[in-house]
Amino acid sequence: MSRTANAAALSVRRAWLGVGAPIAALVAVIIALAIGVFASFANDQDQAFERNSATLVASNLDGRARMMGAVGLDYANWDEAFQNISTNWNQEWIDNSFYSSVADALILFRQNGAVRYTWVSDAHTAHAQELAQVIAEAGARVPNLRRLARTPTPQDTVTNTFARIGDTLVVISVVPITREDDAARIAYNPLRGYDYLAIAQVIDAPSIAQAGSAMSLEGFRLVGADQQAGPDVIALPVTAADGDRVGDLVWRNTHPGSAAFQNRIWPVIAALLAIGAFTLLITRYLVLHQIRTMAGVEAAMEGARAKSEFLSKVGQELRTPLNGIIGYAEIIHEETESQAAREDADRIVSAAKHLHVLLNDILDQSRLDSGRISVKQEVLPVAGMVSEIHGLMRPSARAAGVNLLAQPSAAAAYVVADHVRLRQCLLNLVGNAIKFAPRGTVWIKTHLAEQGDRDAVVFEISDNGIGIAPADQDKLFEPFSQANAQIGEIYGGAGLGLSIARDLARAMGGDITVVSELGAGATFSLSVPVASAKAFNAA
Repeated sequence: MSRTANAAALSVRRAWLGVGAPIAALVAVIIALAIGVFASFANDQDQAFERNSATLVASNLDGRARMMGAVGLDYANWDEAFQNISTNWNQEWIDNSFYSSVADALILFRQNGAVRYTWVSDAHTAHAQELAQVIAEAGARVPNLRRLARTPTPQDTVTNTFARIGDTLVVISVVPITREDDAARIAYNPLRGYDYLAIAQVIDAPSIAQAGSAMSLEGFRLVGADQQAGPDVIALPVTAADGDRVGDLVWRNTHPGSAAFQNRIWPVIAALLAIGAFTLLITRYLVLHQIRTMAGVEAAMEGARAKSEFLSKVGQELRTPLNGIIGYAEIIHEETESQAAREDADRIVSAAKHLHVLLNDILDQSRLDSGRISVKQEVLPVAGMVSEIHGLMRPSARAAGVNLLAQPSAAAAYVVADHVRLRQCLLNLVGNAIKFAPRGTVWIKTHLAEQGDRDAVVFEISDNGIGIAPADQDKLFEPFSQANAQIGEIYGGAGLGLSIARDLARAMGGDITVVSELGAGATFSLSVPVASAKAFNAA
């Protein structure tokens, strides 16, 4: 080989090393940075999963306890209950009044834990005595139990605690039986002690697992405080009101960030390596071609400059997506650690609850459209349903400044309907009446009426609110529709509630109709078949 050829080859190798080595180093640095950024983000995701899942489970428990407390307060802060329990023990009245479609158990007990009355749902009658004793003992251990009755507001009389029976968690709200008048309640101080109501929800192992599935948590279960949860497990201690540790709710730490990192980092690395190899090949080709044409004519030099410009453009185009990848990774990192992102957590919880509601509506509408919702045939007391709805909606009405009145008819005694679905319909109608009658009055009335060839009980929900124009009334019961666009803008909602309520009413053999005038309030009538003798015999 001639000296000139050797010099040319040496020049090519030097040029290749001078250009190729920095490119290879740049690709290696970019890969290292990508791995570091993704690993950091994965670690942040893992930590966020631990925090957020624990917050979600705690919120779920708190929500159940609040629900039990709200129901318990309706029973306990009641003059009639005070008269028939604390003043004079009226067993017949208690048997007819103390039951619930929401709770699993209602236990009346004394401060020393002695059980005076027990009601449990059908699902737990087999171990009613054990359940009652556990609930009463947990309630008796509530600190400063006697002082609850003399707190400033009725809401302050409610306290929550927990108990465990094997792998079953019991959520308990304890409320003293008191008068409705705050002054009389605070002044009353019996020597023999108070009567207390413990209202409980029993969450067995399958229900706990089902709740975990709803929260997308794997291996969700309750273990004893002395049990080892095992590796790769997140645990949330459950403590009673007196501070004793009842047990731990545990679930598997799935490390979602790390799992996503492991699944996605290799395609990213492969793509970066492919880009680097492609860049090196193009660079090598252009370098060789440029060196071989340097001794040529002006035309060859122009061609070399054109190819050099092409190389510059390719390099610029390659840097642009790489800068984008780095920039987006930095933005994600900054947002994850910012104070504003942490403050958004509460807003996210609120928005989720609202969405749970909208989603439930959408799912209900979907099931109704496909005919996948079945209704039960139960004999239900009309007065009991009206009392239940009045009790559940009274806090909402009070908060809205609405006077909620219940006037059931004695003639309308029993209906045949699905308890859960009938309550859903009535809650929707009463809730709408409260929403559209600000600082007005809402009436819940019942009466008998003929419906075709059989009698029906009609629940009338009336208000003196804004009313509905006759032209807009046909739109009320259409899915995703409201009376007019202005109503949606002012009061919100997805326009599904009335559609679902009417479909459920028709599925139970009834219907919903409306009578209204703009500015003169509205009356929604929900008709349900009267319970026949055959229905009573079947029940």
